[in-house]
Amino acid sequence: MNALVLGGGGPVGAAWTAALLHGLVSAGLPLAESDVVLGTSAGSLVGAWLTMRPGDLATVPDRMRRRAAWHAGNAKSGHGDRSLMGRALAKTEPAVSIAKAAAQAFPPISAEQAQAMWQADLPDDPWPPSLRVASVNGGTGLAHLWSAADGIPLAVAVASSTAAPGVAPPVALGDEFWVDGGVRSGTNADLIDVPGNVLVATALAGDDLAREEAVLVERGHSVRIVTPTPFFRVVTDLLDPGLIDAAAAVGASQAADIAADMGKWWQYSD
Repeated sequence: MNALVLGGGGPVGAAWTAALLHGLVSAGLPLAESDVVLGTSAGSLVGAWLTMRPGDLATVPDRMRRRAAWHAGNAKSGHGDRSLMGRALAKTEPAVSIAKAAAQAFPPISAEQAQAMWQADLPDDPWPPSLRVASVNGGTGLAHLWSAADGIPLAVAVASSTAAPGVAPPVALGDEFWVDGGVRSGTNADLIDVPGNVLVATALAGDDLAREEAVLVERGHSVRIVTPTPFFRVVTDLLDPGLIDAAAAVGASQAADIAADMGKWWQYSD
C-alpha cells in the first residue's frame, strides 16, 4: 500500500506542493490513487485537489495568491499575531498553550463561516475516502484526522487544519475549537496507520520530520521525503503573495528532476 503525506507551509508552501504534485502526476505517477492521503495545513488543501480533481492542481498557485493577499491585508491592518507562527513551529510550548494564544489572537469562527471562507477554493466533489485532514483540538492539544466519516464539510476541516496560530481564526465546532494541524507537527506523518510505503512532501522540514521519519522506518515503512530547494528565508515568507510564482517554479523543477526515480520507487512499493 502507498501513503502520501502533504505538509504545511502556508499559501506559498501550498503553491510549491501543488506544482510538485502536478509535475509528478503529469509524469505518470498515480499519486491520486494513494491508499491514504494525509494533509496538514496547506497540505490539506492540496490533498483535496489531488484526490478530487488532480487535473486542476495547476490552478492552486493562483488560488493561493488570493489567499496570501488576504493574509497580507490582515497583517497590514494589524490583525492577528504572526509571532505565534514561530512559537508554534518551535514546539517548545504545549500545544494547548499555543491553541489558547491562537484563540486570543483571532476569535474562533463558526463552521458556517469556515465553510464560506474556504469552499470557493476547494473542489465541490464528495469527500474522497482516502483523504485525511489533520487538525488539533484547542482544548486538549490532541490531533485528529478528519475524514469523510466525521460528517463535516471538507471546507470546515480544511479551515481548521489551516488555522495557523496568530494568522487565521480557529474553528469552533460545538463546545470545542480547532487549530492548525501544524501545531502538533508539520506533517503528522507518524499518524499514518496503514502498512506500506510513505512519500512525504513538505515545505517545512523541522525536527519533528526527522523524528517521524525514524518512527515510520522503525515500523517497517519505506519512506521518501521531498522538501523544497530553498527559495524563502523566514517562515513568514510563506505568507508572501510575491513568492507564489517562485514557489510554483521550484516545485515544477523538482518534479522534473525526481519524477523518473520516484516513479520506479512508487511502482516497486505499490
